[in-house]
Amino acid sequence: MMVVSYTVCTLASLFGTFVTYGVNIKAKQGPVRASALVALATGLFFYVFQDSLPVFYVANIPMYIVGGSFIGMVTSTTHINRYSLAFSAGVYAFLLWFAARKFDGFGGSLGLLACVALMCTMALPMLTQKYNSLIELYRIEQLYDKALTVNKQLLELAKKEKNQTEITKSYVYQAVILNNDRKFDKVASYVDSAKVSASRIEDKKALAYVQYLNGYIAKDNNDYKNGMTHFLKSLSLLEQSKGDLFLEFKIYYNLYGIYTEWNDLQNSKKYAQKAIEIAQKSGNKNDLSNAYAAMATVYTYQYQTSKEEVDFQAILDYCEKAASLYTEFPGQVGGYTYTIARNNKASYLLAYSPKIMPEIRNEIEYNLKESLSIAQKLPYGQTTQAGSLGMLSHLAKQDGNWDKAEQYMLQAYSVLLTQEPVYYHIMNRVVNELAEIYEHKGDLKKALEFQRKVTEYKALLFNQSEAEAVKKIEAQYQFEKKEQEVQTLKERAENQRKQKLLYIGLGIIGFLGAFFMFRSYHFRLRYSLEREKQLATEKNEAELQIKLEKEEQSRLRTEQELMTLKQDKLQNEVMANQLHIQHKNEVLQQLKEKIGDDKSINIHQIIREENLLDNDFEKAKFQIQELHPNFFKTLSEKAQQKLTPLDLKYCAYFYLGMDTKQIANVLNIEPKSVRMTKYRLKQKFGLDAEQDLVDYIRQVVM
Repeated sequence: MMVVSYTVCTLASLFGTFVTYGVNIKAKQGPVRASALVALATGLFFYVFQDSLPVFYVANIPMYIVGGSFIGMVTSTTHINRYSLAFSAGVYAFLLWFAARKFDGFGGSLGLLACVALMCTMALPMLTQKYNSLIELYRIEQLYDKALTVNKQLLELAKKEKNQTEITKSYVYQAVILNNDRKFDKVASYVDSAKVSASRIEDKKALAYVQYLNGYIAKDNNDYKNGMTHFLKSLSLLEQSKGDLFLEFKIYYNLYGIYTEWNDLQNSKKYAQKAIEIAQKSGNKNDLSNAYAAMATVYTYQYQTSKEEVDFQAILDYCEKAASLYTEFPGQVGGYTYTIARNNKASYLLAYSPKIMPEIRNEIEYNLKESLSIAQKLPYGQTTQAGSLGMLSHLAKQDGNWDKAEQYMLQAYSVLLTQEPVYYHIMNRVVNELAEIYEHKGDLKKALEFQRKVTEYKALLFNQSEAEAVKKIEAQYQFEKKEQEVQTLKERAENQRKQKLLYIGLGIIGFLGAFFMFRSYHFRLRYSLEREKQLATEKNEAELQIKLEKEEQSRLRTEQELMTLKQDKLQNEVMANQLHIQHKNEVLQQLKEKIGDDKSINIHQIIREENLLDNDFEKAKFQIQELHPNFFKTLSEKAQQKLTPLDLKYCAYFYLGMDTKQIANVLNIEPKSVRMTKYRLKQKFGLDAEQDLVDYIRQVVM
C-alpha cells in the first residue's frame, strides 16, 4: 500500500511539473500565472471531490502537485529538457515523502519544495557556468589543451541534456580556443557546427554567440570593420533575448579594442566603460580587471593629447584597480591578468613620468617584482617575465649600471628559450637589446654574436609570421569559401523555396482557374438551361398569349358577328314591324275614308281579315327573324344591282306571301305598280322572264 501511495504522489509531482511547464513555456502564460492556475485547479478539484477520495490523497496530493508546479515555474529562466524536469520532480517527491513527518503544516513543506525546485532546475546552469569559468581561465593562461578538454566535457553534457544553446556556446568556445592556439585549419569546422546548432532553435542568444564568433575571427584577421558589424549584430540579438553578461562583456571589450586601433578615443572610452559596468554586474573579477586595464589604456591616449596630470593619475588608478583585484578576490583573477596589470603600471610610470624619482622607481620595481613572482609560477609566463626583466634592464641603464642591465636581459633571454614554441616577437627585442648592451660595453664579439641572432630571429619571426599569415589566409579562404558555399546553398534553397512557392502558386492559380472555369461553364450551362427554360416558358407564354389573343379576337369577332346578327335581326324586326305598322295605318286610313264616305261597311269582316293577315304576318316575321336572320343581307349580296329600302320592302312582302293586290292595298298603290316593281326586281337579281321572283327569294334565304 505504501508503494502505491508513493507512486501516486510521485506521479502527482510529475503532473504538476509538466503541466506548469507546458502552460508556462508552450502556452506562453508566464511562470507565476502557470503555477497559480495549476494550484487553483488542484485546490478546486480536491475541494469538490474531497468526500469521494481517500483522506490520505486529499491531504497529500495537493502538496506534491503544487511542489511540481514550483519546479515547472522556475524553468522560465533556465534551459532544461524533459528528463531534467522529470528528475527534479522525482527528487522533490522523494524528499517530501521521507521528510514530510518532520514538517509542521504547509509552511515547512513549501520551504522544502521551493528549495528543491530551485536546486534541481538550476543545477545545469550552475554547472555550465562553472565549466565556462574554468574554460576561460585556462584560455587566458594559454593552457589551450586543458581548455579544449574541459570544453569537450561541457559539450558532451550539453548534448546529453539536449540543450542546443549550450551546444552552440561550446562550439563557439572551441573555435575561439583553437584560434588563440593558432590552429586556424580547425576553426572553420566548429564555426559551421555553431551555425548549424544555432539554426535548430529559435534562441536569439545562440545566434548572438555565432555572430560574436564571426566578429572575433574577423577582428583577429584585422578586418575591424566586418568584426564591428558582427559584434553589433550580436549585441542586438542579445537585447532581444534574456541576455548573457559573459558574452556582453566580450562584445564590449572587443569593440573597445577595435576603436582603440582606429584611435577613436570617444568610442574606445565608451565601450571600456560599458565593459566595466557589465563586469561589475556579472561579478566576474577577472573580466573587471581586464576592463580596468582597458580604461587605463584609453587614458594613455587621452594623456598623450592633454598632458593633464589628472589623466596621468587616472592611468595609474585604473592600473592599480586592475591589479588589486588579484589580492582582494583570491582565485577569481588569473595570474596572467595580474602580471599584465603590474607590467602595464610599471610601463606607464617609465613612459610618462617626467623624472624617475626614488618613490616612482620604488613603485616601478615593486610592480615588476610582483609580476615576476607570479609569472614564474605560470606555465606560459615567459613573455611577461621577459617584459618585466626588460623594464628592470631599462632602469639599470638609466642608472648607468650596464652590467646589471646585461644580467637582466640575459635572464630574459634564458627564460624565453624555455618557452615552446619560442615567442619570436619578444625574443627578437631581447637579443637586439643584448647586442646594443655589448656594443656599448665594447664587447664587439658578443655584440656581433647577438646581432647575428637578431638576424636569425628576424628570419624565424618572418617565417613564423609568413606561415601564420598563410594559415590565416588559408583558413580565411576556407572560411569564406564555406561561407560562399553556405550562401550559395541558402540562395539555392531560397530559390528552390521560391520555385516551390511559385509552383504552388501556379498550381493554386491553375486550380482556381480550373475551378472558376468549371464554375463559369457550370454557370453558363445553368444559365443556358435556365435561359432555354425561360425562352421555352416565354415561348409557351407567347403561344398562349397568341392563342388567347386569337381566342379573344375570335370571341370579339364572334361577338361582333353576334352583334351584327342582332343588329340585322333588329333591323329585320324593325322593318317587319314597320311594314306591319304601315299596313295597319293604311287599313285604319281606309276605314276612316269609308266611314267618312258614310258607306255601309262590314267592320267585323275587315277585322277578321286583318287578324288572319296578322297571323300570317307573325309567322312570316318569325321565319325572317329566327330562321333567316340574314334575310336582307343575303338579298343585297345576291342582287346584281343595289337594292333600295323600298326594294327590300317589296322582297319582304313577296317573301311573306302577300299577293299583288295585298301589297297594293298595303302600299296604297295600283297593282300595276306592284307588277312593275316585281319586274324591276327580277332584273336587279338577274332573273329570266320564266323564273319566279318569289320562289327565287325563298330559295336564296333558305
